[in-house]
Amino acid sequence: MHTTALIVEYNPFHNGHQYHLNQSKKITKANNLIVIMSGNFSQRGEPTLLDKWARTKQALSCGADLVLELPLAYNIRSAEYFAHYSILSLTKSKIVDSVVFGSEAGDIEIISAIAHAFINESPEFKNNLQNYLKKGINFPTARRKALLSAYQSYKHLQNFSKAKIKKTLKEPNNILGIEYLKSILSLNSNLKPKTIKRIGSAYHSQEIQKNYASASLIRNLFKTLPQAKALQKTQNLMPLKSWQILNNEVKKGRFVQQSKYKKILAKTVDQIRRLNSSDLKKYQGINNGLENRFLEKAQAEFKERSFLENLKSKNITESKIKRKILQIYFELKTDKLNLIADSAPQYLRVLGIKKGKENLLSQLQNKSELEIIINPAAKIKAIDLNAKKALDLSLSYDLLASDLYALLYQNPKHSQAQRDFYQKLIKI
Repeated sequence: MHTTALIVEYNPFHNGHQYHLNQSKKITKANNLIVIMSGNFSQRGEPTLLDKWARTKQALSCGADLVLELPLAYNIRSAEYFAHYSILSLTKSKIVDSVVFGSEAGDIEIISAIAHAFINESPEFKNNLQNYLKKGINFPTARRKALLSAYQSYKHLQNFSKAKIKKTLKEPNNILGIEYLKSILSLNSNLKPKTIKRIGSAYHSQEIQKNYASASLIRNLFKTLPQAKALQKTQNLMPLKSWQILNNEVKKGRFVQQSKYKKILAKTVDQIRRLNSSDLKKYQGINNGLENRFLEKAQAEFKERSFLENLKSKNITESKIKRKILQIYFELKTDKLNLIADSAPQYLRVLGIKKGKENLLSQLQNKSELEIIINPAAKIKAIDLNAKKALDLSLSYDLLASDLYALLYQNPKHSQAQRDFYQKLIKI
């Protein structure tokens, strides 16, 4: 029995995701397919279009056998942390044999070679990286430039041209794939990595190629078009079962438009206006003057786009800013992140299972090194953001994420809290 895992967001599940899922089963000859998925907030620091339960239904309806939730504390951090804790969680599950990710390169060899280089930093690479960072260049760009300057000193990279390495390092799915490989190498994990070439539109593309479109384009349709028109436009871009779930959720008003992000931003500005620079420094990565910029921009005239634009800089990307905003929004300070990280991961939260695959859940419960949580109410009775136990604290933030997400639904009738406590395990 071979079990393959995918690390996903499915925001929402579209034809490209279906291709990835089908090909992953094919190339690994998998008997079982597990996905570990972001919860109600994406790694880019935004609320997802559909909640985690609807996206679980999409995944199970389109071929997944088991859906796990990646805890919020790992999800709203950099790609390195996102990848590391995803890989570590799957490794500690003790039932996963391989992990398959999509990439623009579609070539595991070059992705692996770059990952080896980043794990085994040469003196030349380290020196170049520090010089680029001192010039105020953001870390991803500085790291790319440093490696291109030093690539000839790495045996694994000598089989590839500088142009190919540069191209590989510029594509978002390649970069995430490199982080997966870095984690597998550094953890000495027994997971076998494989990649498939991404097809259709690019990651952020707003163009449709045949019946393939980026998740970004699909989300934008619900931002710019009336609901009925957006549903019509997306029908051919998603597997039928996935689209039917989307259609049902949208008609119920149980979805979150991108425009609702302004509500999060306004609340965060409200919080920042109550703080001083020392308070802001309690959040990871808000230092070296960034705390003062947050204060300055929060005290100025509030406009969503200009607030974000004014916080960005040559060395700080918008995605990083959005993740910091969410950490402030959730009051997830460095000390709490560290408490959770010290023994992470503590648990695997199961959101859904395919009918007929209950034995897979039994295997997970019997073999995993981590605690398996199906019903959070069996573990904690209420959200406790001052919990001293890492598991209780991390799980509390997962539940808080659901409660705050519910306030963003298009139809306020769905805004009740504590759904995690009464939502049954999804079986399809």
